[in-house]
Amino acid sequence: MNSFKPKRVSGADLAAQLSDATRNTPAAVVTHIRSESPPASPAVEAANTQVNFKVTAAFADLIAEEAAKAGSTRRFFARLMRDAGYAVPEADVNPPEGRRRGRKGE
Repeated sequence: MNSFKPKRVSGADLAAQLSDATRNTPAAVVTHIRSESPPASPAVEAANTQVNFKVTAAFADLIAEEAAKAGSTRRFFARLMRDAGYAVPEADVNPPEGRRRGRKGE
């Protein structure tokens, strides 16, 4: 009886295979950054949920282009939904900047 043995792919091969498909995808925006001290006035935020779905390469490229124009994929979809008439929380339309820009003084 033959047993199926999947081909093992190295990390470098996997990165090469994925680099073409993800070259136009905007970087994810970090929504929570841990700090040493608590904020002066704690704000109540809704819980975040990650959303993933499969699309064709052409559609993924289109989403990547429009998300780059909007500033992030989250902003792009939030504005689409708001423009379609849905009540979208302001935190999704204009999420807080979560990128680290380097250390102070550097």
